Amino acid sequence: MQGLDVNLVAPINQLGYGVVGCNVLKSLSKSGRNVALWALGSEVRWPGDNEFHALVEKTLKNAQFYNKDAPSLRIWHQFELDMFPGRGRRIAWPIFELNKFNDRELHHLKNVDHIVVCSDWAKTVIEENNINVPVTVAPLGVDPELFHFNQQEKDSRAYWLKDTTVFINVGKWEKRKGHDELLAAFNAAFEPGDDVELWMINENPFIGNENIAWKKKYANSKMGAHIKFFPRFEGHHQMRKIFAHVDCGVFPSHAEGWNLEIPELMACGAHIIATDYSGHSQFLTDNNSFKLSVTGMEKAEDGKWFHGQGDWCMFDMDQLIEAMREVHECKSDGTLAVNEPGILTAKELSWDNTTRCLEAALESNYVCNEAD
Repeated sequence: MQGLDVNLVAPINQLGYGVVGCNVLKSLSKSGRNVALWALGSEVRWPGDNEFHALVEKTLKNAQFYNKDAPSLRIWHQFELDMFPGRGRRIAWPIFELNKFNDRELHHLKNVDHIVVCSDWAKTVIEENNINVPVTVAPLGVDPELFHFNQQEKDSRAYWLKDTTVFINVGKWEKRKGHDELLAAFNAAFEPGDDVELWMINENPFIGNENIAWKKKYANSKMGAHIKFFPRFEGHHQMRKIFAHVDCGVFPSHAEGWNLEIPELMACGAHIIATDYSGHSQFLTDNNSFKLSVTGMEKAEDGKWFHGQGDWCMFDMDQLIEAMREVHECKSDGTLAVNEPGILTAKELSWDNTTRCLEAALESNYVCNEAD
């Protein structure tokens, strides 16, 4: 190694990038790296115990006396990769959903020394956009202390929810996430009185009252009485308690950078229905999930965040409806077993493995690949 110092620029909070920032900070420190932390965002909010709180405080202080020659890792959007402390190698880690970049994004991506991405799909996107920068794939991880299968919790769930089939969707309200299609499929798959529930954890901090409009749309639908809404949780410990009671996660997303919640649900033994496209295709298999077939591509447009710059997938709605019905039928006749292949997948997706792959970017003359 060239040295153990690394300058980390990342949010530390409970949003997507912030969760990655928290876990990368922990795993880099665990691996022996001396981390100096610059926390992005207007506030630093982190989950975890006092030990992690102390780590955040220590690494923030380290930034006051940082090593100017150490590599700098910036975990942030591809349109804002211009600020790196020191004069060491500039490593960018954007988590993007689309297959094309605009001029500003291309400029920022082409002017770093190394790019880290979460999936082979993202690596292909970088290459197809003619960004001639070394790329390392570092799949994101699952915290096994938080997310794991527990038989006692399963028994407790059976007591409280009895035979109800519980589906869940997690992810901020957004057209890209397939929330329109999910509602349509749930209403088509079931009838009022069926012993099913759809749990939604989707609070979007960026859209204000539109959160209320989304909830009303779901609540006022045919199956509205079977839909429950949960607020955004302050910590993953609360999320873990919810996941322990879920039969199946449903993610009919048009495009994803990674989708942390799928492997976390897998770790808890839940089944998964998801589109076979983009970031989460890195860990979806025929054994651990029901993959929705891609039927084509369309311009990524939602009138808010995406304006036709790139493309995202369309998928088979009939497959989505049938998959949800199949899960419910198996639950009703007692044949819905724990998702053992999903549990194994989640175990493989450790943050230690993320850090192992990340070393490729931190060292100048080495490119990590899954065969190593």
